[in-house]
Amino acid sequence: MKVTKELNKPWCVSVFQDNSGVIRFDDEYNVCFKVETHNHPSALEPFGGANTGIGGVIRDPLGTGLGAKPILNTDVFCFGPPDYPFKRLPAGALHPKRIMKGVVSGVRDYGNKMGIPTVNGAILFQERFVGNPLVYCGTAGILPRDKSFKNPQKGNLVVLVGGRTGRDGIHGATFSSGELTHESEKISSGAVQIGNPIQEKKIVDTILEARDENLYTAITDCGGGGLSSAVGEMGQDLGVRVDLEKVPLKYAGLSYTETWISESQERMILAVPKENIDRLIEVFAQENVEATVIGEFTGTKKLQLFYEDNLACDLEMRFLHEGLPKIEKKAVYISPKFKEPKFSCPKDLAKY
Repeated sequence: MKVTKELNKPWCVSVFQDNSGVIRFDDEYNVCFKVETHNHPSALEPFGGANTGIGGVIRDPLGTGLGAKPILNTDVFCFGPPDYPFKRLPAGALHPKRIMKGVVSGVRDYGNKMGIPTVNGAILFQERFVGNPLVYCGTAGILPRDKSFKNPQKGNLVVLVGGRTGRDGIHGATFSSGELTHESEKISSGAVQIGNPIQEKKIVDTILEARDENLYTAITDCGGGGLSSAVGEMGQDLGVRVDLEKVPLKYAGLSYTETWISESQERMILAVPKENIDRLIEVFAQENVEATVIGEFTGTKKLQLFYEDNLACDLEMRFLHEGLPKIEKKAVYISPKFKEPKFSCPKDLAKY
């Protein structure tokens, strides 16, 4: 962050502090951009992994400032050679050709159904990507200059909008950072999320309408960690109470822990002034999108989770965000030494 601040330019609006980077575009709009990978899920389930990969990155500009409109997608894919011999495949790995077809279809499917074009991309084939591809998706959005920052307030309601919560995607973030093995498909298949681009299209449209009516003060997406990261980050400076039994579920039987950390897709969190809640619910109802009050920003500087009035979690926000010691690592750079090339030089260069 020190280097970022020292090198910051006047046209840099938001750098490493929101869901995507924001820069000046013109007198009316800023432009934001975000890229991220979804490699491990795509290695296990190529279509679903890539589908939710692009879906997740689309929600990042949507959750930037008070909500940017996603306008284009990008992708870079790295796969093993499509003619790679089956007998050389690592145990439990899918063939690169199957991964490639599924990944390309997954990104195309999500973007097309939302009406967002993929305008730039690249594909590389190399043996080092056998078993674990690189699926690197990005989205750009445009954001009115006066909507570039969020500011949740004490007393605002915590409102969950979009899809319902299920067990899909639980521990998705930790799985994405772990090591793939021949057991991964059996052990971690539930960490791959399930996408619904039509639902996300409706969410985008309704959020932009609510934004333009100034119905909320802050927005973020439920990405890695689900509600735990979205609500925890938004309430960092205030404190927040969440009643987990109010979270709409796909099916009965989830524990409050599963509800809190599920990474089910197409979900956003809004901070809504109480006087705006009826109108906000009305806006989302126009597109049959659920909007549910699940808590309130309290001003206690604590994260408090309740399940049917029973206290399940009571943590200081300072401990939650700064309680873990920072890792310091030492690095040594050894400059490579190159030998002068040896080659013969013809006496008469005019012949060439």
